[in-house]
Amino acid sequence: MLIKKRRRRLTLELIMMTLISLIAGVLTAQILEDAGLQYMLDKIADDDYYEHQTQDCLDRLQDFIRTNQVTEDNIELLASWAQKEKNVYVVFYQDVDALFSSNMILEESEDAEIPLNGRGLPYYDVTLADGMVIKAELECYMDPQMFYVVDIAGYTAGGMVFIILLFLLIHRKIRYINRLDYELKILGSGNLEYPMTIRGNDEITGLAEGIESLKNGILDQQLMKDEAEKANMELVTAMSHDLRTPLTSLIGYLELLTMERYEDEAQMQKYLGHCREKAFQLKRMSDRLFEYFLVYGKRDYQYQFQELSCENLLEDLCNSQFFDWQEQGGSLECRIGKLSGRIQVDSEYLQRVIDNLISNLKKYGDVCAPLEIQASEKEGMLYICIRNRIKPGKNSRESTQIGLRTCRRILEEHRGVFSWYQEKEYFHVEMELPLIPAIKK
Repeated sequence: MLIKKRRRRLTLELIMMTLISLIAGVLTAQILEDAGLQYMLDKIADDDYYEHQTQDCLDRLQDFIRTNQVTEDNIELLASWAQKEKNVYVVFYQDVDALFSSNMILEESEDAEIPLNGRGLPYYDVTLADGMVIKAELECYMDPQMFYVVDIAGYTAGGMVFIILLFLLIHRKIRYINRLDYELKILGSGNLEYPMTIRGNDEITGLAEGIESLKNGILDQQLMKDEAEKANMELVTAMSHDLRTPLTSLIGYLELLTMERYEDEAQMQKYLGHCREKAFQLKRMSDRLFEYFLVYGKRDYQYQFQELSCENLLEDLCNSQFFDWQEQGGSLECRIGKLSGRIQVDSEYLQRVIDNLISNLKKYGDVCAPLEIQASEKEGMLYICIRNRIKPGKNSRESTQIGLRTCRRILEEHRGVFSWYQEKEYFHVEMELPLIPAIKK
């Protein structure tokens, strides 16, 4: 019994792929942001970096003073420079009084004294254009836009990881679908022998298996059709040849009888005997044609089953059915077990089975060896085996085995089994028929 696999839903797989890619993208963005922030913090904490930034700021301040000729009289111009320097905190002092700060607040300290290191920041000397020296308290900051750049870089990298990973995961399914599309085109071109690729355990795999099953069904039907056409051709060839010979002879004898071209009554009876023989030969050929259509054709005939005891059936088989075989000089060797069951058969069609077996015996059986018949009941079936030795120089195989196939078709429609095989110089036929279940009292 085939066990149907429970397939995973393709939708669930796609959701899992998306979640995995999303988690990988978020982790990548977070790691890059943390690394970028740590790099910037380490850079800010570096003394050389701070001193370099401060010196650059002082150089820009001195350039502004020289360019704008800032003196004690127009010292307020330093406020505009402080406004432009967005990443610098600066406070200007003259003696101990604050002049200007970066937030444009003028501090007046009449009573307070501000020590040089009161804010924990160093003071720097700034020379005005008129030679006056003032103090500048400077603190440089890193540009906040750099933090935004780190965030954007992290999000961008995370997004790229998400897209690339999702594409790689889904690409395997897309590649499988493209493979199936390629194979379908091959099948569509007429090459039904090309195998479908079965991979995975989802709905796409089920589709591939369905296509493979459909393809195999078409191949089986095509094979059966080819066999039927071959059998038709063989039958037509054989029948055209076999019918022509007896018909020619029959017509010849009838012509002789019609023209009364015989010497005496004995010769006329001889011609009539030949005509009778050829007529029966034609009948046998017509029976063979009927058997062929019984095997390969569709039939609406309803069997007329009747109940028989297994004992009577085998007794009739051993004592009368093989009378023709015994007339040819053959002998029977019957080994019959205890038979107490009953079967249902159509006597007309069962007789056709026996006729076919007798016909095979006449053609291929060796009368010097006994015909063995064995019968027994087991597992609710009547088992019959017929065994005979093949005549030397004969092949037990018919050209198309139509007779044996007819027997198999009849037994199968009796819900039984018919089989045959050759073992060395012996030919075996095995038949099984279902017993009528016994009624419990």
